[in-house]
Amino acid sequence: MTTTSSGGRTKRRPNGGGSPEPPRHRPLVRITINREAFAALDKQALAAQLGIGLVAGWLASWIVGGSGLLRYALTGVVGSLVGAFLLDRLGIELGIRNPLTSRIVTATIGAVLVILAARLVA
Repeated sequence: MTTTSSGGRTKRRPNGGGSPEPPRHRPLVRITINREAFAALDKQALAAQLGIGLVAGWLASWIVGGSGLLRYALTGVVGSLVGAFLLDRLGIELGIRNPLTSRIVTATIGAVLVILAARLVA
């Protein structure tokens, strides 16, 4: 069995018969990875941020409740972004001289807010 496409050419099915080929759908989202940028990514900084997120998530769950290592890391990393954004927008300076401690406190504040927001939504 043959079908005619819009260009006037005939397409034959590979198996020689049956119904015409179904239309191919293009994905809505195409994800590409820039391998050069990925290779240049500072893996130590990424690991440090994950460690800070883990500590901040643990502290936040200790303050407002919760458990689970993956949940600690997830809320801590998201909380570090939220905390840094909010403290910057509100113009709040923590006054902590040690940069690591400052990042942990900022991430903990953000993680507490993320946990409370998640509880309000759920």
